[in-house]
Amino acid sequence: MARKVYVREIYFYLICVIALIVFIIGIVNLADNITNYVNPVTYSSRPQVLPMYKEQYPDMSAEQIEAMVQEEMDNSLRYEKNIALRGIIRGVLMLVISIPLFAFHWRGAQKIWASEKD
Repeated sequence: MARKVYVREIYFYLICVIALIVFIIGIVNLADNITNYVNPVTYSSRPQVLPMYKEQYPDMSAEQIEAMVQEEMDNSLRYEKNIALRGIIRGVLMLVISIPLFAFHWRGAQKIWASEKD
C-alpha cells in the first residue's frame, strides 16, 4: 500500500531544503568576508591618488600631501574592513538562523513520517 503524503510534511521538507540553502550561502558568505577582513582589497592606490592631490593642492608641501595620501589610503582600508565585518556578521546570522530552522522542521517531518509507519 502506498504511503499517504501530507501537505504539512511537504512543507516541513521544503523548509528544510531552504534552510540548507541558507546555511550554504551563509558559510560561503562568512568565508569570503573573513578573507576580505584579513586581507582587504582597496581600489585606490598611492600612484593613483598622489597625482590628484598634487594637482589639486599645488601650494602644499610634499610632506602635507603625503600625509593626506596616507590618510586616504587608511580610510579606504578601514572602509573595506568595515564592509567585511558587516558581511561576517551577516554570515553568522544566516548560520544561526538556518541551523535551528532546519532542526525544528526536520524533527517535525520525521515525526510525521514515523506516525505514518504505525
